[in-house]
Parts: sequence; structure tokens; C-alpha cells
Amino acid sequence: MRTLLIILMTTASIAAFGQNSKTLKTATMNQSLIEQNRKVVDNFFVALETQKFEILKEIFAEDGKQLNPYSPTGVPKSFDGASGVYTQYSGLTANFGNMRFPRQIFATEDPNFFFVKFRGEIEIKNGGKYENDYIGTFKLKNGKIVEYTEYFNQIVMAKAFGIELK
Repeated sequence: MRTLLIILMTTASIAAFGQNSKTLKTATMNQSLIEQNRKVVDNFFVALETQKFEILKEIFAEDGKQLNPYSPTGVPKSFDGASGVYTQYSGLTANFGNMRFPRQIFATEDPNFFFVKFRGEIEIKNGGKYENDYIGTFKLKNGKIVEYTEYFNQIVMAKAFGIELK
């Protein structure tokens, strides 16, 4: 009886070890994916800060998009496709100089979903600065951004650019 009990306990331990090994492997794979995707999200901000907007075409999925649900009247509610995102941002150099985006990138339980708390500190070429606080959410698939949603204080934006809010 004692031998049978030892065999059963050993079998249970081996099964538990196998399960823990599988869990550890999954956790390691998820951590690796989180780090890869975090880098993609960070590269979004690097593209803006360095004004190397062609990076946007590399990190957005072809059908990716940026949503701006709280943008004031006259400001697009979305930029569609990697080329649409690129076109929007590459046009900023006409009016803006140096751009900085101090940021905190937060991973979630889903390795393909991040949120970012950031501040825009943007030099306006004809004088002054535009500064606003933001929250952004990023959804990724296969290492590309499929959806970026940007939330910001539209009152601050409207005052900075003379936009009438309705």
C-alpha cells in the first residue's frame, strides 16, 4: 500500500511539473510578445519626435487606423490605413517644429493591447507651444498597430488653434 501511495504521489508531482512547465512557457512567450509590441508602440512616438514619419508606414497595419473620438469640428475623427496615418503626421512639419511626448506605456493582460499616458509638448513654428495631456489605446495584431485611439482635452486644443467648439 505504501509503495502504491508513493507511486501515485510521484505521478501527481510529475503531472503538476508538466503543467507548471507549460504555464511558465506560455508566460515567457506572452512576456516576449508584450516586449515586442511595447517597442512598436514606443516607435509610434519616436516617429513623431524624430519626424521620421515613414516609420508610421512600417508599424501600422495596411488597414490600421487612428481614431480621434473627441476631436473638435473640422478635425478628422479618424485617419484610415497606414498611408492615411502617414499622410496626416507627415504634414505636421509645415506648422510644427520640435515635438516631445513624455510617456508611460502600460501593458495589459492582453499582450496585444496597451494604453499610454502621455503629454504633447509641441513647438508651433509661427510662435508659441501647444501642450496637452493624452491617453492613447493601441491594439496590435501580428506586430502591427491595427487601431490607435487618442483621447485629449479638446478645449486646450481649441484654444491653442482658435477652433470654435460647438
